[in-house]
Amino acid sequence: MKSILLVLILLFSSCKGQEKSVGNDGGSQTTEQLQRIESDNYSGSDEEEFVVITDVKTLQKFYSKVNRTRKPGLPVPQIDFTKEMLIIYCAGKRHNSFEPRLFVENESEKDLVIGVKNESQEKTSTAITTPFSVYKLPLTQKEIILK
Repeated sequence: MKSILLVLILLFSSCKGQEKSVGNDGGSQTTEQLQRIESDNYSGSDEEEFVVITDVKTLQKFYSKVNRTRKPGLPVPQIDFTKEMLIIYCAGKRHNSFEPRLFVENESEKDLVIGVKNESQEKTSTAITTPFSVYKLPLTQKEIILK
């Protein structure tokens, strides 16, 4: 009977230790907060850009730039800016297939440091692309920094 009780205690304590998840990018559970909602190869921006969006007007302005040469255009995501915010990363001109992925590199009480993971795919064309990614995360007052 004591051995069964000991096994149960060990089983439950080992489950508690596994609750803290680790994201795909090697970050902590904070990485789970950063959720990609869209990415594409043509942003309309030739230069690298990092934009934090906290209102509908700025979001619509970005999508009007992206959709300038698209028919039909990409739909503007519906975001509740009282609870969430968006981070948009435009990688600038690229000569290969490239999909920028953001991840939380470090978080403190004041700052949220975002890193960019360069995920190049096999070179399949010589076309110039201007890839971008849109990420959603819970609304925060922390300063968001691209590293």
